[in-house]
Amino acid sequence: MPYFTHGETKYKLIILYIAERAGALLSGDQLYRTAILNSGMDYFTFWNVIGELEEDGMLAAVKKLYGDCYGITDAGRDALSMFEKTVPENERRKLDAYLDENRAAFARETQLSSRIEKRPNGVTLHLYVSERDRAIFSVSLDTASEEQAIEMRSRWDDCSESIYNYVWDALLNRQDVK
Repeated sequence: MPYFTHGETKYKLIILYIAERAGALLSGDQLYRTAILNSGMDYFTFWNVIGELEEDGMLAAVKKLYGDCYGITDAGRDALSMFEKTVPENERRKLDAYLDENRAAFARETQLSSRIEKRPNGVTLHLYVSERDRAIFSVSLDTASEEQAIEMRSRWDDCSESIYNYVWDALLNRQDVK
């Protein structure tokens, strides 16, 4: 009869499994969504486990334009290779299916980012398009309020491609710009 881990140990292995199988660094939000939706882990346990894995050198946080991303380290890979089978196969398959289904969306999320900067005299919304960890397009807009910045930010995913294309076309003086 196989031995399966439980509790925090199981959750650590699940996080390492996700980080390994993702095939790329995941933002904290992406890692959180994957873990929460597929393992029954709660918010506080998730962040506690992340902190412990970082402290133990099994998971590394990497600063990116769009925030911290997480990747598995060699020590994490070693631990996972020894104990991966203690996570039930049905849970591993569920995680694999979720990652396969969301891989493209995860990549897109890391290409588009934004941040809101509160200043003493107002609020600035910064919008970015990134490629290979480098901003290839950015726009900074002073807004009337934080609410307005949040509203504009919520539309960035849907509008970014047309804004990006319009600016390039306009600046290159192409005929199809209206």
